Amino acid sequence: MKNYKAMRKLKFIGLPFLLLSCQLFAQKTNILVDANWLKNRMKQNDLVILHIGMEENYKKEHIPGAVFIAGDEYTVDNDPHVFDLPPDATLKNTLESKGVSSSTDVVIYTGENWIPMVTRLYFTFDYLGHASKTYVLNGGLTAWKDGGGALSSETPSRAKGIFSIKPNPGLVADQVYVLKSIKDANTNIVDCRAAVFYNGIEPTHGARKGRIPGAKTIPYTSLYEKTSTGAYEFKSLEDLGAIFTAQGLSKDKQLVLYCHIGMQLTVVYTSAKLLGYTDIKIYDGSFHEWGPNEKLPIEID
Repeated sequence: MKNYKAMRKLKFIGLPFLLLSCQLFAQKTNILVDANWLKNRMKQNDLVILHIGMEENYKKEHIPGAVFIAGDEYTVDNDPHVFDLPPDATLKNTLESKGVSSSTDVVIYTGENWIPMVTRLYFTFDYLGHASKTYVLNGGLTAWKDGGGALSSETPSRAKGIFSIKPNPGLVADQVYVLKSIKDANTNIVDCRAAVFYNGIEPTHGARKGRIPGAKTIPYTSLYEKTSTGAYEFKSLEDLGAIFTAQGLSKDKQLVLYCHIGMQLTVVYTSAKLLGYTDIKIYDGSFHEWGPNEKLPIEID
C-alpha cells in the first residue's frame, strides 16, 4: 500500500516535470522567437544577437548588444555562383569574430525586412551544425519596437568566440545531383522564385525562361506577410502547411530547393524546417547556373 501511494505521489510530481521538460524542448527546437522571448533570454549569458541590414541604420538604432553582420561576410560570389557558401574556415573565423562560440545561442534579425538575408544566415548556421542553438526574431526590428524593446546606438565589443563547426555538405546539391533528381520519384524539386519566373514569363538574370522540369512552385514571398505594424512575419504553421500540401510535398520525400541565386530559397528551407521536414537540400547554383547552360533541360508552359 505504501509503495502504491509513493508511486501515485511520484506520478503526480513527475507529470508536471515532464510537461515542463516538453515545453522547454519545444521552445529550444523552435526557430522563430518573439520580442518577449528575446527580452527574457537577454538576461542570461551565452547569447549573440546578429543584426542584418544597412550598416548606417544599424549605427542609428539596433537591439542592445546586437552585432552587425554584412551579407558578404557569410556569402561569396564564385562564378558562376552568386551568394555561395564561403569556405568553412572563413565562416568559422567570421562568426568567431562576432562572438559566436559552440555554447552560444544565436538570434538573427533584420532591421530592413530583409527576410531572405536572415534565412540565408540561418541556413548557414544549420550547415555548420549549430541550428539547434540558432533562432530568428520573427518580425525583426519592427516587431522588437512594437513589443516595447529597448534600442541602442552603441557598437558592442565582443570577445572572440571559439566555434567548433560541424559542416554538413550533404545539405547542398550541385548541378549533377539536381539533374539526377528530375527523374527520382522520391524527390520533389521546388522552385522558390516568383510565379512570373516559374511560368516562363520573365527570365532569371537574362538566362533562358522556364523552370527545371517537374519542379513544384512555392514562391518565397507566399510564406510570410506584412502585419498591421509593418513587420514581416512568417505565416502560421497551419498556413505554411497548407501551402506545402497544395504542392503535394510529403515529408517522406526529399526536397531540393532552388531560386535565382540561392538566397530566396532559404525562406522555403526555413519554413520546411518549421513544418518538420528533415530531408532538404538547396541547389546553391540555382537558376543563375542552370538557366544559361543549353545542355540542361528546361520546362515552360
